[in-house]
Amino acid sequence: MRTAGREPRGRARRLGAAAAASLLALGLSACAAVPSGGPVVEGAGGDAGSAAGNGYVRQLPPGPQPGVDPEGLVRGFLKSMGSFEENHSATREYLAPEPGTDWAPGGRVLVYEDSSKLALDTRVADDGETATVRLLSSQLAAIDASGQYVPADSGQVIDITMELVRTGDDQWRISQPPDRLVLSRNDVDLAYRPLNLYFFNRDRSTLVPDPVFLPVSSDRSATRLVKMLVEGPTGWLDAAVESAFPEDATADVAYDAGRVTVEVNSAAGSAKQRFGMGAQLVWTLRQLTEVQQLTLRVGGQEIDIPGEEGESLVTGNGNWDSVNPTGVTGDLRAYFLRDGQMWALEGDSGDAMPQERRVPGAPGGGGTVLEQHAVSLDEDKVGGIRAGGREVVVAETSQGSEYSTIVSGGEYTSLSWDGYGNLWVTEDVSTGDGGRQEQEDAESAAEDTERGDPDTSPSPSPSGGDGGREPGTRVWMLRGGADPVEVDAPDLADTEVTALRLSRDGTRAAVLTDNGTGGTELSVGRVVHSEGGVTVSGELPLATELQNVVDVSWRGGDQLAVLGESEDEVGQGYLVSLDGSTETTSAGAPPGTDMVGITAAPGLPLLSSTEDDHVWMTNDRISWQRVIDGTNPVYPG
Repeated sequence: MRTAGREPRGRARRLGAAAAASLLALGLSACAAVPSGGPVVEGAGGDAGSAAGNGYVRQLPPGPQPGVDPEGLVRGFLKSMGSFEENHSATREYLAPEPGTDWAPGGRVLVYEDSSKLALDTRVADDGETATVRLLSSQLAAIDASGQYVPADSGQVIDITMELVRTGDDQWRISQPPDRLVLSRNDVDLAYRPLNLYFFNRDRSTLVPDPVFLPVSSDRSATRLVKMLVEGPTGWLDAAVESAFPEDATADVAYDAGRVTVEVNSAAGSAKQRFGMGAQLVWTLRQLTEVQQLTLRVGGQEIDIPGEEGESLVTGNGNWDSVNPTGVTGDLRAYFLRDGQMWALEGDSGDAMPQERRVPGAPGGGGTVLEQHAVSLDEDKVGGIRAGGREVVVAETSQGSEYSTIVSGGEYTSLSWDGYGNLWVTEDVSTGDGGRQEQEDAESAAEDTERGDPDTSPSPSPSGGDGGREPGTRVWMLRGGADPVEVDAPDLADTEVTALRLSRDGTRAAVLTDNGTGGTELSVGRVVHSEGGVTVSGELPLATELQNVVDVSWRGGDQLAVLGESEDEVGQGYLVSLDGSTETTSAGAPPGTDMVGITAAPGLPLLSSTEDDHVWMTNDRISWQRVIDGTNPVYPG
């Protein structure tokens, strides 16, 4: 946490990016001994593959056992698929000679839970020389060709039939294997490593992580990662981000003794574009600890990579911090409420006990009672839902400010600021009991707002009816915190949203929705801005092992902090990765009291509000300490 003396965060971030680009145009120092011409070729120094998979244990399956029956052979075949060594050499031992030579699994990798949940139906021909084995299993997920881990829809199944033959030495072998890999979740954990590709948000002020899974083996991880980056983002994120690499660009990539050399086959472009390519490469490659240096050539022209002599990509990233993936370039204060007044927490470091300071203007005055509040990323504005949930207000954090009503007449349930200075608000438009009660409320909301689609007008929600309740949610984006536009959110229109939190880079929304059984579930959707409006879609489920998630906050560009419950644990904090596969990590809970909320920010302590109106803090996710009396702590965003 930080002390006084701040500048508007959004402006500072954009000025930093512009300054870095201009410095690049002037020609910052590069590694002087690197030649600027000649072909890109592989060296003899190995690869950074081991760096991507620190702790990776090579899997060397024993191969088929003599005399194994068809079902046993198929089970061994499936287990061996988790080994990528020598181009799946162990897996090919289960195949008959001809498919064993030609077999090249590709496309989507299908993922199931574990072998105990596989059903195999085996049928041997009357002559005993051929057999078919049908595999059935609930599908957990898929890893698509771009490396994205995509959770499967409920009820989706894996249904594959394999043909087997007896060989000349009277052993069963697979003559028609599946054309793709079929792996258990444990196989994925062992054979793949989650990494990020980095692309830009729409104003190119912040890098956005795009999680992918890369096989960890003796193959060349650094070169593969760079080629994936140049090819572009995963299909899910593509519409929400931009790349500095031209769409038609290709790259030749080589690794040798800690140095990655990238030759992009495209025109060199502007200084801003060259800076962008360098930033994407540096943030992507610095995940591999064995990569120490980068040489970039675009269209035959060497691009200077800023850095001091002796710095590595891992430790020397200061030149690229202006677009760092957290969406934050400075320290953030935390904010909380006490007796209706808003206070800021300030401290010299994350290890020091923070001090409180009342926020200037209307937020700190206490004259407007707020059910919920959110602070803009530049810390200049506070948005709030007034007590009763029927009005959204905004005020500046300056002396003499007053709250102004932005939208009213609905039942507003959550709010969040994005990195572009827009305030997002969710409105409950459920029909029947619990929805909006009167037609004039809908008409008032229509008068106070401007539709993103002029052909769409609000329909008054009837009250009463047969006593049933049809859930529904409307999402608003208030441009600059003042100009409401309805967001197209098809995945949320027919459900009840209890919380919506925008990522600080503005490209994704973490959403809590009612699961229909009295609990809530977590998902993340992409945010797409276009001439036609704004869309939130493509909801992907996260933290499915938690029974109930009641609060969520962005801890970084690729990680969420949530308050939830597992099967055998009471409500506590958890850290959730956006890659979709990595299991949640416990962040514990304050002792002797129940958590009712959680908030997080990059590099700062987790904060929690508890039912006894105290704010707690943890730096190590193990021990929590009480910080201050108050409620509803939030970090900006």
